[in-house]
This record gives sequence, structure tokens and C-alpha cells, in this order.
Amino acid sequence: MSDQLNQIDHIVVLMLENRSFDHMLGYLSLEGGRQDVDGLTGNEVNFHDEQEFRTQRMASPIMNGDPCHEWECVEEQLDNDNGGFVSSYAKHIASHPEFVMHYFNAEDVPAYDHLAREATICDRWFCSIPGPTQPNRAYALAGTSEGIKSNFSGTELARDGGWSAKTIFEFLPPDVTWRYYSHDIAGLRFFKKFKKSLVPQIDKVHKFIDAARTGTLPNVSWIDPDYGMGIYRGAPNDDHPPHDMRHTQNLVSKVYNALLTSPQWPKTLLVVTYDEHGGFFDHFSPRQFTPADDGGDDFRQYGPRVPAFIVSPWAARQKAYGSQSHHLEPGQVLFDHTSILRTILRRFCTPAGGATPGMTARVDAANDLSVLLTEQQPRTDFTPAPTIPDVPVSFLDHFRMGTSDTELQAELTPVAAQAMANGVPPDKL
Repeated sequence: MSDQLNQIDHIVVLMLENRSFDHMLGYLSLEGGRQDVDGLTGNEVNFHDEQEFRTQRMASPIMNGDPCHEWECVEEQLDNDNGGFVSSYAKHIASHPEFVMHYFNAEDVPAYDHLAREATICDRWFCSIPGPTQPNRAYALAGTSEGIKSNFSGTELARDGGWSAKTIFEFLPPDVTWRYYSHDIAGLRFFKKFKKSLVPQIDKVHKFIDAARTGTLPNVSWIDPDYGMGIYRGAPNDDHPPHDMRHTQNLVSKVYNALLTSPQWPKTLLVVTYDEHGGFFDHFSPRQFTPADDGGDDFRQYGPRVPAFIVSPWAARQKAYGSQSHHLEPGQVLFDHTSILRTILRRFCTPAGGATPGMTARVDAANDLSVLLTEQQPRTDFTPAPTIPDVPVSFLDHFRMGTSDTELQAELTPVAAQAMANGVPPDKL
């Protein structure tokens, strides 16, 4: 492994919900003058009902609905060189189908705009498969969705009790510590091993903030946002439409600033990304890349690009990695969620001079993130992210339109009930 990766003792992952790269960071090239970023140019277009729809700034921090991001919808969106986003959205929300083409800018995403200057961003980071939340989160934690393309509702997997695959945490040696921090119910409980029993490593997110500030972070921290189920009694900050995205900016700012003041910061790597694109437009087609064989042709494809920040004293300031890295081989510039797992395996599970243990075909073939740790000495020039004011919790923050209402809430609620019936207290869900 690289000398710089060997300097990392703490890997922190914050995985958010359902936004594409162009939707959240495309403004960096269009309005911010970042020629190193493959973002928006203003020439992007979709056609629907003989009308032309171009990108423009979002008028509101709250989306008017939830774009479809099921497997069949993503197929339509990616057809005709990513020309099917508006037509897909119009089938589900007929009013204002153009909203799916809109983007946020620096004023809308102040925490991201700060990180785009302070850290490295990836414009070739894809969700692992062209499908919805739960299969992509399964790839992020276990490197596979076990052949499942859809969310749990009504599936055999739901009735059978969840994923059987081993998560990254089960590969860690006994001396490597980890914690899974949640607001609502930890997504880790979608895995059979962790579904019903008390898991000491599951904590609520305020414990992460405390650990960062006191210098007691574990080696691996995984953070789930607030999905809006009301258990944590806070504002939904997952970025899942139609939740107010200002809540997410608040969360990202708090996590980054807590790490920045931590005595462990010089040896920390923070990854902020999204599980999938949520049906929002992105101009770059993932179909020109083919991932490792994953048990069938359907799974030998990536989903659309999602935002990804690599934040560490060992990563470069204001750098975009991917499209402009022409001096690198193509295989070195591509990342997906299994890259996180490959990085953790290389750092914490690989003996000196030994081989990195195998996990799944996709993880074993993934590029780890060590190539992004380019600094020869840890940087000391970081500045705090702006404090994002809390905004009132709106009605839409607690109401998801369309099929997404069942995506997590209806599926996690019985999981929570089962766990609590087995003696798991609410603060350990």
C-alpha cells in the first residue's frame, strides 16, 4: 500500500441519499470556473413531448417530488446518451418534469462549496449498480446485493430477513475498532447478522461527534443520515427528495468541523458520497465502463455518477480527480462504492508484505482510494466549514411522495420493532 494510506488510522464514511453529480456539483464548472471538473456546460439537454429541456438552477431547496430510480427507470434515463431523465420523471410527476434537470449552486450548497476548495472531489465516482437505495447500500457495505435489483418491499429477501453477505466489519481483525452511527435505524440492520440483536458497535450520531472531538474515534466509522422516521427527533438530513437539502448541508458541516478539531485529524480520511443518483440528471454515461464480473450481465454495469469528496490532510486541496487525470491509466481513475471497501481492506486487513484478502468479485477488482492521498506531508491549511443555520422542519420533510414512502420507513419500522422486542434500546438501533 502507499505510504500515505499507511498514515491513515481512521476512515470515516458518510453516505447520503439520492443525488447525482451534476445536480449537486455540476455548478463547479458551469458557474465556478473549475475547468478541472467534468460538470455542466449549459449545453446539456433532454427532449420530451417535442420540447427541449435544459439545465438551470433549482429555484427551491425542496424538490417537488421523488424521481424514480428503480432499475427500469434508470435504464430509460441512461438511454440515448443520458437523454431519458425528463421522460422518466414525467411518467411519475407530470407537473414540471424539467425539475429533474435542475442543479444547485454554491449559494445553495455552502458546505460542499467549502469542501470543493479544501479537499479532493471525484468526478468519476459511480453508484455500484443502476438501481435504488438498498442494493447500492448493500454494495457499499458488503460488495454485493446478492443478485437483488430492487428495494426490500415485497421481495423474497425482505421475507427472508435481509442480506446474508458478510459486511466489511466482519473482515476486520479483532484489534481494528469500528462503529456504525445512525440517526434513525442503522442500515446495518438490513443484514441478517445484525438484524435483531444488540450490536455494541451501533451508536447514535451524537456519539460520533463526541468521539471526534475527544480523540476516541474507532478505526472505521460509518454514518447513516436521518431518514426522517422521527426516532432521532431531528430534521431529515439524508437529502432524499423532497427533504430540504439545507438539513444535509448542516450535517456535512458538523461532521467535517468535528473531525477538523479532533486530535486524530492528521491521520483521518473522510469520504462523503451518495448511495445513488436518485433519478436526477447527470450528463456523463456510465455505460462506457464495465465493472468486474458480478454473477450476470445485469450487474456488469455501473449506475450514474454521484458526488464524492475525499477529505484528509493527505489529500490535495481543490483538486478534481477523474476526468482530467489524463496521465493515469483509465482503470485508476474510476471509483464506485466498493472502492471504500477495498481501501478499508488494504489499510486494516492486509499484513505487511501480504496479500489483501478477497471479499467479492467487485471489491477485489475495485480501485482503492490510496491514489488520492497525494500529499507528502499532512496538510495544515484546512479551515472550518461555514455553520449552516438550522431551518424549520417542513411538512415535506416528513412526507415522501410516490413509492419512496415505502423505501426505508415501511421496511425499517418492522426491523426496529423486532430488535426492540429482543431488548435493543432505541439508542442502539
